[in-house]
Amino acid sequence: MKKLLFAICILYCMNSFSQQNFKLETKNSHFPMFRGCKKAVSNEDLKNCTIEKIMDYIKVSINYELADKLFPLDKSTQFQVSFVINEKGKAEAISAKAHKKEMAAEAIRVLKRMPKMKEPGTINGKPAKFPIDFLMTIYF
Repeated sequence: MKKLLFAICILYCMNSFSQQNFKLETKNSHFPMFRGCKKAVSNEDLKNCTIEKIMDYIKVSINYELADKLFPLDKSTQFQVSFVINEKGKAEAISAKAHKKEMAAEAIRVLKRMPKMKEPGTINGKPAKFPIDFLMTIYF
């Protein structure tokens, strides 16, 4: 039963994200803009810049001593982060998955402290929520 609910949730999330991508093709819509990114020619470029800047922020802010302590025999670790950029440009509904729960908690802590977006995302000129999900690898 849990697997079925999980599969339905994944399909729903993928469907809602793909609908947002369809709407982003309108002229008055754009992906949230992280500080340091500039309005790009395409939303795909803006999305790539924003996610790259978020990853850079995480790399600078993560506690590498914790990672080294949790994974003494490894030189890297991966974690999956998911969150939503709200209409005001702040991260909410933050979750993370990692091999160790302490590493997931660290990723959540870092994302909760992430600065507000330079500009929130818009759909048809109105601020909108944008889900973001990516797998990240850090080396220590």
